[in-house]
Amino acid sequence: MTKLDRHEADKYFELLPPAKAKVLIELRDRLVRLAKAEPDLIISYQLPTIRVKGTNFLAFAAWKDFYSIYLLSGRLGKLIEQDLTQGELDKSTLRFGWDEKVSDKTLKLLIKAKTAELLERAK
Repeated sequence: MTKLDRHEADKYFELLPPAKAKVLIELRDRLVRLAKAEPDLIISYQLPTIRVKGTNFLAFAAWKDFYSIYLLSGRLGKLIEQDLTQGELDKSTLRFGWDEKVSDKTLKLLIKAKTAELLERAK
């Protein structure tokens, strides 16, 4: 994939096949709404990344056989693994098949855990 600059997140979706772009755009919209995130994405480490209050919050990406949500924290995966009911967790990456829609329950679990982690880190 083409290397993107920080403010070219929309271009990320344009470079994907339409069906994959549709899945990720829907995921983005749901994450932004549920996390009360900033509406504009950035590219961080070549991943579309949502931000909350100016802080990188969660990222996601398309791959050939799956799409992933990146927790942006090695510790966070261990904290949520017992409560996950979908996806395949590998350290700080949660993978989903293209035919699997991430439930609001899963997104809310990720958002709650990430919010708590950032609050703890801010202390």
